[in-house]
Amino acid sequence: MKREFRVTGMSCASCALHVENAVRGVEGVLSVVVSLLTDGMTVEFESPATEDRIVAAVTRAGYGASPVEPGKEPIFDDAPRSSGGIRLLVSALLTLPLFWLAMGHMIGLPIPPFLSPHDHPFAFMTVQMVLAYAVAVINSRFFTGGFLALIRRAPNMDSLVMLGSGASLLHGTVTFILALVGGGERAVGYSMALYFDAAAMILTLVSLGKLLEGRAKRKTTAAIRALTALSPDTATVLRDGQPTVIPTEELAAGDVVILRTGDRVPADGEVVSGNGCCDESSLTGESRPIDKAPGDKLATGCLVSDGYLEMRAEKVGLDTSLAATVRMIREAAASRAPIARLADKVSGIFVPAVLGIALISALVWLFVSGPADAFLHGVSVLVVSCPCALGLATPTAIMTATGRGAERGVLVKSAEALETLGRIRTVALDKTGTLTRGEMKVIRVSPAPGIEPERLSAVAYALESRSTHPIARAVAVSLAGETDLELSAYSVLPGKGVYGKTNGTHLFGGNAALLEGDLELDLSPLRDETDAILDIGGTPVYFSEGETLLGVIGVGDALREESADAVAKMKEMGITPVMLTGDHPRAAAGIAAKLGIDRYEAGLLPDGKADAVKRLSDENGPLLMVGDGINDAPALTAADVGAAIGAGTDVAVVSADVVLRSSSPSDAVTALRLGRATLRNMKENLFWALFYNAICIPVAAGVFSPLGVTLAPWMAALAMSFSSVFVVTNALRLRLFR
Repeated sequence: MKREFRVTGMSCASCALHVENAVRGVEGVLSVVVSLLTDGMTVEFESPATEDRIVAAVTRAGYGASPVEPGKEPIFDDAPRSSGGIRLLVSALLTLPLFWLAMGHMIGLPIPPFLSPHDHPFAFMTVQMVLAYAVAVINSRFFTGGFLALIRRAPNMDSLVMLGSGASLLHGTVTFILALVGGGERAVGYSMALYFDAAAMILTLVSLGKLLEGRAKRKTTAAIRALTALSPDTATVLRDGQPTVIPTEELAAGDVVILRTGDRVPADGEVVSGNGCCDESSLTGESRPIDKAPGDKLATGCLVSDGYLEMRAEKVGLDTSLAATVRMIREAAASRAPIARLADKVSGIFVPAVLGIALISALVWLFVSGPADAFLHGVSVLVVSCPCALGLATPTAIMTATGRGAERGVLVKSAEALETLGRIRTVALDKTGTLTRGEMKVIRVSPAPGIEPERLSAVAYALESRSTHPIARAVAVSLAGETDLELSAYSVLPGKGVYGKTNGTHLFGGNAALLEGDLELDLSPLRDETDAILDIGGTPVYFSEGETLLGVIGVGDALREESADAVAKMKEMGITPVMLTGDHPRAAAGIAAKLGIDRYEAGLLPDGKADAVKRLSDENGPLLMVGDGINDAPALTAADVGAAIGAGTDVAVVSADVVLRSSSPSDAVTALRLGRATLRNMKENLFWALFYNAICIPVAAGVFSPLGVTLAPWMAALAMSFSSVFVVTNALRLRLFR
């Protein structure tokens, strides 16, 4: 079983890794992923009894955890917003006069005479100490959290801030005591080396960074919030023939919902009466309103832009397509991209390594130039290091991209699939229902020599009216009204056709591979008719009764208007499109030529499509398979990334890594571009996070001091805060993706 937990107390990537390791050690836990971005944890475990052990393990690790009810998973922890803002404001109001007092006499700012360091050094030092300790008390969470993390031998960002700010406070306090003991002229000298301002500036600037980071992180979840808000709070249903307004959570499958202009659809269902237009852009990215009439489907969250509709609810609550979309985005955000493995490894040793570097730099400078420089460089190293940027580099990009993709009608199920989309070199496209509309029509009915047309029609209708395949439906609709033979047996032969039995006689309907290959029937009497069907891009379907060939029915399918454009855009991106189909090679050649596809493989069974996908991937690198039917499920699973169009079968959607809601091949191009943009963004974030620490830590340690380049503690705090904010803000650029 899989469960979502809310985790409290995490401040950086080291925290998330420590929680993850603690839970991974619990007996019965199969997998665990902790998200610093959402303060959530997804755990897969064997039995309900394991849940309490998971919570206990997180508690022992020094954090809090509580299971979350399905459908109520946290999007982001909003609680600290108001209190954090107040703490920051008060801290800033105390830090600014402290900074002015400590630095004003050095840069020419006026200072009240009664606080002059030369005339009243003890007043000068006392006011600074009071202001600094007040800021420390306001931000005591850094000290408590950091100290507890050190005690548990799991140091985190709070530990670094605590040590940096605490060392400054301790230094100032000891200096103040020495001034009191020394008195007189010595007090003036001591007052010049307090560093109380550094302690307060570190805490205030880190708090500012965390607040800005929090606001930016909340923006990355804006898409989920927007999707969640699409479900209306109330619904109007028919009860005893009268319209009744009820809360949406009380809606049940089978209820008839009344929808008027301006209403949002509260559940998935089918129109039973009325006519109208629906705006589905929030779910599919399709800006054009869609006409709806009895028999058409409606999805939760769609807006009725015009008309009056009555809909029978089929899926409600957590079973709706909207709920599934939100759940899919959450799961993608909680998953981990392969590119993040380096950051995970660095995060595991980051804080202990920083502590070691700070200690070494302090000792080196102690021997080189004395306690003052040793203190400055040691504190700067502690404060400038930023494990948060490493922890947020990929999750923020994944969250923003999956949310933006959902708004454009592209649902990505995992971070790995999104990253792989950015590396795709080949796209394998199923023909029927993907490149074509999947709206088959009978274009020719040709009985074999000596066969009555009525007999061919009767057998064809009996077999195809029981199948859900697009070709079968077209034949059944065209022959509706024909005599329906009573069948004593019926089965589908995947990739080949259908089988039935009546009065002891075996009936078959399907492609040449079935009748000519498996049944060894001679199809040559229908060669001219078959050629005529193939010449116009149709698909021939043969029928037999016993060992008698009954005839062929040609079924045609119109190309989607956007298919050729999608193929052209793939080529512009340097991606090779390949068409895979079970059709006759001659029919496939005509379709490929119309679309500008240079490579195609025809006559493929489901296993053949999967084999072709594996072969193409081995030849050309990462491959995206786009399909819609049951026959495509093996190929979707075999591909590096499988994309199912939204109108496809449930089997195809389940087998896929990506779902294209609007059933258009153009959405495959959108998915590819989104993958490339996300991969580029993740690389930028990881580069910045690693480069920032690789450069700033040596600078703070004083490596470049001979060149006059160094960092004061307050400057280090500002740089650290900027790092994580930069990473999150860079990820937010994906919200502009078009």
